[in-house]
Amino acid sequence: MDHEVDRAIEENGETYREALYDLLRQPSVSTTGEGMDEATDLVVETVERFGFERASRIETDRYPVVYGEWRSDPEAPTVLFYGHYDVQPPGEHEEWESPPFEPTEREGSVYARGAGDNKGQFAAHLFALHALLEADVVPEVTVKVLLDGGEESGSAGLRSYLDSGAQAVADADLIYVADGPMFGSAGDASSGEGARAQRPLLAYGNKGVLSFQLDLRTANTDLHSGNFGGPVPNAATELVDLLASMRSGEEIAIDGFHEGSAVTDADRELVARIPTDEAAIEEELDLTHLATDRPYYEQLLVHPTLTINGLRSGYGGEGMKTVLPSRATAKLDCRLVPGQEPERVFERVRAHVEREHSDVEIEKQGSFPPMKTPIDTPASDVVADALTSVWGVEPVEFPVLGGSLPAAYFRELSTLSEVPILVVPYANPDQGNHSPNEHLDLECFENGVRTSARVIAGLGDALDA
Repeated sequence: MDHEVDRAIEENGETYREALYDLLRQPSVSTTGEGMDEATDLVVETVERFGFERASRIETDRYPVVYGEWRSDPEAPTVLFYGHYDVQPPGEHEEWESPPFEPTEREGSVYARGAGDNKGQFAAHLFALHALLEADVVPEVTVKVLLDGGEESGSAGLRSYLDSGAQAVADADLIYVADGPMFGSAGDASSGEGARAQRPLLAYGNKGVLSFQLDLRTANTDLHSGNFGGPVPNAATELVDLLASMRSGEEIAIDGFHEGSAVTDADRELVARIPTDEAAIEEELDLTHLATDRPYYEQLLVHPTLTINGLRSGYGGEGMKTVLPSRATAKLDCRLVPGQEPERVFERVRAHVEREHSDVEIEKQGSFPPMKTPIDTPASDVVADALTSVWGVEPVEFPVLGGSLPAAYFRELSTLSEVPILVVPYANPDQGNHSPNEHLDLECFENGVRTSARVIAGLGDALDA
């Protein structure tokens, strides 16, 4: 069967690339709304064109979600592919070597905003079903696709749809997410190919995220540091002191912060098997040192984090200006491990801030909950076999991704509360998502189509188990 499917993919390769490039030409910036209505219609047309039935836009109180299904038998097990059709703003156009919404091929990659994040990855699922239909080898599996129109701006539309009951997807037996980069940026010492050697990646979930802002005002204006410094409080100093109180060495020193965290011995064993070369990481990023004595991936994936994203206070221009800052702002995020609830963590942070400095204002700015699937889920063997078959090497397995996705919201549906959710990135490690010159290697794109086709073909028995 693999031979027939690969032949269908090869014969339709140009058609698939042209359809992807049509998607990339259409702006779909959910943050600003640019092109969103036209993009939704184009995605519906593309879903329908490549074999899905009942392709439709589902209106929400934000941007629509796009739904499609191909049903072989009402009693067949169901796989739901989740992705998103919105993209990040392109930023400064002069930083792009080619226009962000004019897909351009260079050295085996297509450059465009959304190439890797996430149009090239969700399109792989559409083309995989089409190839199976062309080869006349579609198994007894119901295939559904749900494409989010606002993932890059908080997934409000997805949440609205799920809150409404989401009957169309409530019967899913597996949720499959292709998003993010493959393994490679941390180096693979066993491959002999250096820090950018890439390998397929299978993740059983993702960390959650909580973002918030701290603001402090100590006077009605910045002051002369000689005339007022000392007796008058310094907003920058006091906010820095508060931030320092949140940590003790590598540990987060906020009472109750770790409450509920549930990292298993199996997760730790999985992390211990991840290939890494810490010296290569330091060299690639031009680091003076790593910030932990723990193994790199243990610190990245097993432990929650508290990150200062930005600080603003006083004078930041050239030369000197002897002022006493009256205002200070810090933006932070926490990456949360399974078992931690963003709202509960935020309340623990709020209590710490109020206890340490009651004049500091705290504002929550966004969150996604963490999500975890047991590593012994039957579908994982099918996915691992598909990746190994396509790439010729076994995938690296992560208990969770270090980044955050909205996939956990599916678990809020009672029928999906225990459904396995697997994250299988198809994009090259250096895709540059969210950055200028975002690109997707065409080999990764084509292998993504092959992988999705093999996953669909192999899931019948696994999902019935």
